[in-house]
Amino acid sequence: MSTQTLEKVKMEIKRELLQEFVLPILKDIRDAEGDYKEKFVRTMLKVARQLPVCTYNPKTFLRQIKKDY
Repeated sequence: MSTQTLEKVKMEIKRELLQEFVLPILKDIRDAEGDYKEKFVRTMLKVARQLPVCTYNPKTFLRQIKKDY
């Protein structure tokens, strides 16, 4: 077997290994619920950078919620 043929066989084996084992594993890593919409992600990141509007107080928590909604 020549060196060139051996290299072709090695490349084909690597390609098959990737297709059969690695790619299916990477495919299953995604979120089970699906991808988030880009607009939602941008909005959440923007809100996360803002300072809090109010502080948590267990005695006044329900009044703060009712006031906001």
